[in-house]
Amino acid sequence: MTTPLVHTTRLTAAYRRYLQSANSCRFAHEVDESYTSATLLSLLSRGVVEQRRAAALALGMLGDRRCVDALGRAISDSDRGVRLVADDSFRAVLVRDAAPLHHQQLLRVMHLNDGGEYAAALSPALILIDQAPTYAEAHHQLAICWHGLEDFAHAERAYQSCLWHCRFHYLAWQSLAKIRYLNGNLEKALHALDYCVDINPDLETARMQRRQIRRRMRQSDV
Repeated sequence: MTTPLVHTTRLTAAYRRYLQSANSCRFAHEVDESYTSATLLSLLSRGVVEQRRAAALALGMLGDRRCVDALGRAISDSDRGVRLVADDSFRAVLVRDAAPLHHQQLLRVMHLNDGGEYAAALSPALILIDQAPTYAEAHHQLAICWHGLEDFAHAERAYQSCLWHCRFHYLAWQSLAKIRYLNGNLEKALHALDYCVDINPDLETARMQRRQIRRRMRQSDV
């Protein structure tokens, strides 16, 4: 009965030192010495607020694909601090969820997409997915390519592929809703946004989209 208490105390102490120093390497090292991923996942779901925040932060630094769903669920935690940290950690784990070479390829595609160079990003995104077909964020970035090129049919399929590999990818749900809205499928767009907001209740842009669709649906019923 004493071991969880010792572990909790060490995690809390390491987290408080991190908040004071912002030394992420030290925090990761201290946690890695004392905790397994299973223990951190347990604390993320059942610990008190400070423990949940610390566990979410640690999993973002030390976790792998096995913690993605738990971090996805924590994005809707009752505590806003946990939600913010879990969101950052969730996205960090998604991006690095591949071999180092594939990770570097993804960063290149992301850079091109961020710059609006969708045509240039398309070929490396397709190659990356061929090499790493279960890489959820690669499917998301491919969807962004197609979306930017206004090929909505391919974009929708790519967003769906991303969600097949990671059902908590709320940005894919939100973008899928945009595609469905543009195609005039308002009910399915609203359904996608409901999933998005359930996962990330703090995403105000999704809430605004949902209100817009509901207004349009009411107007069409008049």
